Amino acid sequence: MPPEPAHRLAPGARWLWRLQGLIATAVVVAATSAAQSELPGGRVWLLLPVAVLAIGVGAVPELRWRRWRYEVRDEEIDLRHGTIWVTRTLVPMLRVQHVDTTRGPLEQLFGLATVSVHSAAGATTIPALEDADAAQLRDRIAALARTPDEL
Repeated sequence: MPPEPAHRLAPGARWLWRLQGLIATAVVVAATSAAQSELPGGRVWLLLPVAVLAIGVGAVPELRWRRWRYEVRDEEIDLRHGTIWVTRTLVPMLRVQHVDTTRGPLEQLFGLATVSVHSAAGATTIPALEDADAAQLRDRIAALARTPDEL
């Protein structure tokens, strides 16, 4: 088994995920406010958004950021991520078909981008990287994924 991956995501990932948590909380508040008169317990349901806010905005982004690691080696891409369950993924360079970067509106707000690595098994992403780091990583993976007959 290769050593643990060493690279972290950008520190701004925590703020991106906190903002996403705030948006999710707003949706939960709207849903519980609309449904509180129809559900038994009435206003007790308004405690749900408080719990979602505390967990989704406070604890989860920090824990998620601390656990996310990646490493791009000559032969493979090594990813470790998860909040409660930790997943380790190894993507062989020989299986990489193409790689791209994306920047959604919230990522653009924080100057972040996501690198997506595509293979026959599907897409694997490395989220919340600084824009320049994402472009450099995309180019490096593309160069490593080329077979000798393509060079």
